[in-house]
Amino acid sequence: MYNTWLDTYAQDGFPKVEGWVDARLLPILKLLHQTQAEMAVQGGALEIGVHHGRFFLPLNAMVAPGEASSFAIDLFEDQALNIDRSGHGSSSKFAESLRLYDRHGGANVQIIAGDSTRLRHGDLARFRAIPPKVISIDGGHTVEHTLSDLQFAEAILHDKGAVFLDDILNAHWIGVFEGAVTYLQRRPTLWPVFIGYNKLILVPMSVHASYLASLRKHLPGGKIMALCGYSLLAPAA
Repeated sequence: MYNTWLDTYAQDGFPKVEGWVDARLLPILKLLHQTQAEMAVQGGALEIGVHHGRFFLPLNAMVAPGEASSFAIDLFEDQALNIDRSGHGSSSKFAESLRLYDRHGGANVQIIAGDSTRLRHGDLARFRAIPPKVISIDGGHTVEHTLSDLQFAEAILHDKGAVFLDDILNAHWIGVFEGAVTYLQRRPTLWPVFIGYNKLILVPMSVHASYLASLRKHLPGGKIMALCGYSLLAPAA
């Protein structure tokens, strides 16, 4: 069901929804969905920095009907808080993307307009009630935003879930790389398992070996790398 939806989205919605997402990530999402299904992982999706929804839509499609709520977090029109000018989301265009292309028509989506760095200081009960099984971080690209968002993701993620960090090797946003390295040097419980197509994927340390084995099986041309002492896979060039 998910693969069929994703194939349709790749041909129809993906080219039409504005955003900066490498199409080569879509097969990685299929693999991630399969791996989580084998682990019987259930939960919603959450993205920080949804812009118009180009990546949020295939993440939310991983959620089965009636399975869980998903959360879309963005500054949207409050661009005074966008201190590094990383993206310029539109709430109306995101709503249109949900209407046209979302697997659930947006019915399971809770939209939160605001600064993600404030979330971890508040009541996290609504996120922890059914922990998200997949999280995407694509908000502020400063060191501070990246570190804060990774810590927030670690606090609420399903214990067999996965986190995508955007712009990990983008030379225009080196704050993301510095923030990720700072986070990893603190010996967290989320470990990097994949790097490629401008994303870093992190998973809980208890399932790191399982995710890595699945990635290696389905991406045989990949290369095992090391980042801050952690093993992770890079796809074939």
